[in-house]
Amino acid sequence: MITAGLIERSLNHLLRQTPGASDALLRHAGAGVRFDLTLAQADFRIADDGYFSEAPVDTPDATIRPTPALIARLPFFGREALRHADYSGDPALLATLDRVFKSASWDVEADLAPWVGDIAAHRLHAFGRRAFAGLADAAAALGRNASEYAVEEADMMARGVDVSRFNREVDVLSDDTARLEARLRLLETRQP
Repeated sequence: MITAGLIERSLNHLLRQTPGASDALLRHAGAGVRFDLTLAQADFRIADDGYFSEAPVDTPDATIRPTPALIARLPFFGREALRHADYSGDPALLATLDRVFKSASWDVEADLAPWVGDIAAHRLHAFGRRAFAGLADAAAALGRNASEYAVEEADMMARGVDVSRFNREVDVLSDDTARLEARLRLLETRQP
């Protein structure tokens, strides 16, 4: 399968760029790992050299489900993006995979440099990071604007100051009610 071969080459390339990554996987040699890509699944075994090898796996020891957020962020945010994946399976293997993937660092510039040169690779990588950060900022601003619209313009939600004032008034009313009840009890006990 082309997808599995591409994933295998990409993962092994990443492991080669990360010192000690394949050594950490050596103790799990033979374990099955499934990357569940929703539309397709890619099964691998950890080979005797600590790298991934495409192989059919009936019951995987670990399953990793990349989310769209992970895939979109991986080229620009590396290990920070890995928190967006879903993991299940053998805890020891998952802990090792987690350590390996978190220590993995994809040198995007080094991979681009043979194609476009060092300076262009550096600029393209910086541009990609800024573009994705700009998209994230725009999404956050849109969320803040939608929230402000719902509160201020459409009166769909209460403003924070209004909620605070209401809560204070409820507290005052509760205190007044408690004092009134105490007075009534006192009056009831005084009368014969």
